[in-house]
Amino acid sequence: MDIELLFSRTLNQRRKSMTRIIISEKPSMGRAIASALGIRGTGRSFIQGGDVIVTWCVGHLVTAIGPEGYDPGLKSWKLDTVPFFPEPFRYAPIEATRDQFNVVAKLITRDDVVDVVNATDAGREGELIFDLVYRLSGCTKPVKRFWTSSLTDNAIRDAYVRMKPGDAYHGLRDAARSRQESDWLVGINCTRAQTLVMRRAGGDGVYSIGRVQTPTLALLVNRELEIRDFTPKNFWTLIATFQANSGMYKGLWFRKVEGKDQNRFDLEDDAKALANKLAGLSGKVASVTSRTEKKKPELLYDLTNLQKESNKRFGFTAEHTLEVAQYLYEAKLISYPRTNSRYLTEADAQKAASWIKAIAQGQIADLQPFVADLRNRWPVVLDKRFVNDKEVEDHSALVPTENPAKNLQGDQLKIYELIARRFLAAYFPDRIEARTIIITKIGKESFKTMGTVVQDLGWSAVDPPYGRPKKEKGNKEGPEEEENSGLPSIIKAEEVDTKELISRAGKTSPPKSLTEGDLLGAMQSAGKELADEELKGAMKDCGLGTPATRANMIETLLKRGYVERTRNILQPTTKGIELIQSIRAENLKSPMMTGEWEAGLERMRRGEAKRDEFMKGIRTFVTELVEQIKQNAPQGNPRAFGPVVGICPKCGSNLHLRDWQGNHYVKCAASTDPACKVSFDSDSEGKPLEHCHFCQGPVRTTRNGGKVCTLCSKWRTEKLAGTVGFQFI
Repeated sequence: MDIELLFSRTLNQRRKSMTRIIISEKPSMGRAIASALGIRGTGRSFIQGGDVIVTWCVGHLVTAIGPEGYDPGLKSWKLDTVPFFPEPFRYAPIEATRDQFNVVAKLITRDDVVDVVNATDAGREGELIFDLVYRLSGCTKPVKRFWTSSLTDNAIRDAYVRMKPGDAYHGLRDAARSRQESDWLVGINCTRAQTLVMRRAGGDGVYSIGRVQTPTLALLVNRELEIRDFTPKNFWTLIATFQANSGMYKGLWFRKVEGKDQNRFDLEDDAKALANKLAGLSGKVASVTSRTEKKKPELLYDLTNLQKESNKRFGFTAEHTLEVAQYLYEAKLISYPRTNSRYLTEADAQKAASWIKAIAQGQIADLQPFVADLRNRWPVVLDKRFVNDKEVEDHSALVPTENPAKNLQGDQLKIYELIARRFLAAYFPDRIEARTIIITKIGKESFKTMGTVVQDLGWSAVDPPYGRPKKEKGNKEGPEEEENSGLPSIIKAEEVDTKELISRAGKTSPPKSLTEGDLLGAMQSAGKELADEELKGAMKDCGLGTPATRANMIETLLKRGYVERTRNILQPTTKGIELIQSIRAENLKSPMMTGEWEAGLERMRRGEAKRDEFMKGIRTFVTELVEQIKQNAPQGNPRAFGPVVGICPKCGSNLHLRDWQGNHYVKCAASTDPACKVSFDSDSEGKPLEHCHFCQGPVRTTRNGGKVCTLCSKWRTEKLAGTVGFQFI
C-alpha cells in the first residue's frame, strides 16, 4: 500500500480516538516528528496539534540515586559498607532538567492521554531514557514503539504507520535496565573499595572504576608501559644502486632465515664488510614478478570508523565528530549517526537512487563528475557486498539522505563530504594496482626491489585513501624495502652494473603512543583475542563500549585525570598508571567482563535469558571483585606513594612523604575520612618547613603562593613590609 495513503488512514483512525503523546529523545527530533506529521507549533516544552502531543526529553531526564539516597550513613566511604546492593533501585529526576521531566510526567499522566509513543533513539540507550521517565512518572498506559534511522519526512511517516507495541521490545528494555544497573553496581562499589585501598597506600583523590572505563584505560597504560620499557636497538641495512639498460633502480639486501626475509645487520662492520666484498661486481636479475591487485571499495561508515577517519584526516576528537554528525542528522542530511553497522538493508538499497540525486543537487562540485558517470551507466545497483540485512541490528550504515546539502561550511561540510564520498564510491569499480618485485643477485647475495603502479583509480578517485606519512628512513621496526612508484623495464637474467653500495644506520623504534583514532579502533576490536566463541561474537559489533558511548568514555578519562590529550595523542597520567598497576582483578582490566555481559545482554534482548538471573550473577561477580580489592594491596612499589612519616592530626590516617618537582611535602592518605585534605610543605624527612603562629600547626603553600595553616586554616598575609598579619578563611 502507498505510504501516503497508509499514513492518511492512520491519522484518520487517530481522530476517532482520544489524545496520543509522542516522546522523543531531543527537542530537535520532536519538532522534526511534529513537522512530518503535520503538527504545527513552536512550544518550548511540547507541541500539540489536535489529538496528538509531541514532547521530548533532553537526553536523560532521570538518574539512579547514589548510596546515600538509601542510607545517609553511606555518604561516608568505608570498606565495611561495600558492596552495597539496592533493592529495588531508586531513581530521581536530574536536577538540571527537572522542569522538563515535570512537563513530560504531567503530560504522560493526563486523563485524556490514552497511549504513549516511545520515539527516543532506536537502540538500547534510547529505550532506557524512555523507560526511566515512563516508570518514574507512574504511567501505565499502552506504549507504541516508533523506530527510524532517518529524520526525513518520508522516513518519519513510514516509521509512524509501522509502529509496534512497546512489549515487542521487552527484551531490549530489560537489557537496557540491566546494563545501567550493572554499571552502577560495579562503578559505585569498586570505585569506593579501590579508592579506600589506594588512599591507605598514600594515593590521592578518587580512583574511579568502570566496566568499560577501566579496560579502556588499561589499553593506554599497557601501550605507555611498552614504550617506557622499550630498549632501542641499532641495526644497519645495505642498499645497492643498479644500472640497467632502461634505467636505474635500488635494491635492499636480504637473506632467507627460517623462511622469512632477514634484511638487517646487527653490526655496522658486517654491513660494510659485505659492501666491500661486493664492490665492483656486476649484478644479474634473478627474477621479475609482476601481479595485478584489485582493491574493492571500502565498506560504508559506522560511527566508530567515521570518528577514526576524521581524527586521522582532520584531528577531530571522537566527541566533536559525534557532535557534528548529530547536527547533520538533525538537519536531515545524514542517517542516524550512532550506528554500529557498515551495511545497508535491502529496503535501504531501494532508496539509494534518491541519495545519489541529493548529492547531484548538493553543494559539493567535486562530486558532480562522478554522479555524471553514474548517469551514463544508469540504472546502477549497489553490490551485494554492501547490502546485508543480517549485518544490520538497530541502524544501517551512515549515508546521505534524500535532502541535498546546500549551505554547509567548515567541519559540518568535512564530515558530510566524508560520508557522501564513501557512499558514492560504493558504485565504482575496483582500484587496480600493479605490483612488481625484482630480485637481483650479486654473486650469492640477494637484493629486493619493490614497486607499485596504480593502473586504475576506480573507486579511490571518488574516495581517495588518506595519505600515510612517509617513513623516516631506517627508523622503523618493520621491513625497509624501497617502495618505488615506477621502475625501469627490467627482464629476467639481465646483466646490471652495481653503481653504489651504501650501508644505512637505523634504530628500532618503540610502539607509537595511541592517537584518539587508534584508541577507538582498539576499543572497537577489543575482545577479538578471546577464546570463547560466544564472547567473541558478543564483542564483534560493540567491543568496549558502543558507538554511542566511546567518545564520552574518552572524555570521561580526560576529566577524571587518568589521561591527557596532547594534540592528537592520548597518554595516561601517573594517576592512571598507578590505578591500572594496582588492580589485581584481571577481569576489571580486560575485555572479558564486557564480553560476558554483552553476551548475556544480547541473549536477554532476544528473549533467551531472564533479567533476574543475569542480575543475580552480577551481584555475585561484584561481591567477588570487591573482596579481591580489599584483600590485595596495590602492586608495584608502595613507596611510590611515599613512606609513612606520621599520623594525621585531623583524621588519624597515615601521613605520607611525597615529592613534586624536587620539593617535598606530606599528605594524608585520608583512609579514615575520605574528605580529609591535610597536607603541608616539608623537608626530606617529612618535618614541616613552617609552623603557624597561632596553633603551631604545619603550613602549606597554595598554588598562588599564599601560606595557610593545615590545622586552623588561617592565612598569612603581608600587611606592611616586614610585618606579618593573619586572617581567617
